[in-house]
Amino acid sequence: MSQERPFRMRVKPVWRDMDALRHVNNAVYLTYLENAREAYWRAFAGDVEIFPFTLARVEIDYRSSATWRDELTVSVWVRRLGTTSFELGYAIDAADGRRCAEASTVLVMMDPGHAKPRPIDDAMRQRWTAFEEAPPAGA
Repeated sequence: MSQERPFRMRVKPVWRDMDALRHVNNAVYLTYLENAREAYWRAFAGDVEIFPFTLARVEIDYRSSATWRDELTVSVWVRRLGTTSFELGYAIDAADGRRCAEASTVLVMMDPGHAKPRPIDDAMRQRWTAFEEAPPAGA
């Protein structure tokens, strides 16, 4: 799986996202990732009531400041499918071409009835591969 054809979602920062230096606060990027992950999962799995995974790790590299005047695009793609976990890659780009941030998250598939990790089965792997090859445009 690769970054060649990522799922994309637009984000418009708002004034409350700013910090004292008048750029998007670093913690707000976590919300942008979460919203993009939710949109990605809904596009992949359909309209679901719960998300069958839990966040185990997040890493963000900040590249360029964004402000409330920017229009951002968050790209999401699968970097790796493990036995019970998967890693998503992200890029947050401004409309003028600046890369504002790169990120990755590791998520663990969970059995909601037993609150323990569950394997990613072959059917889901095949579905994921097909989705990654031709994801929808996003929000």
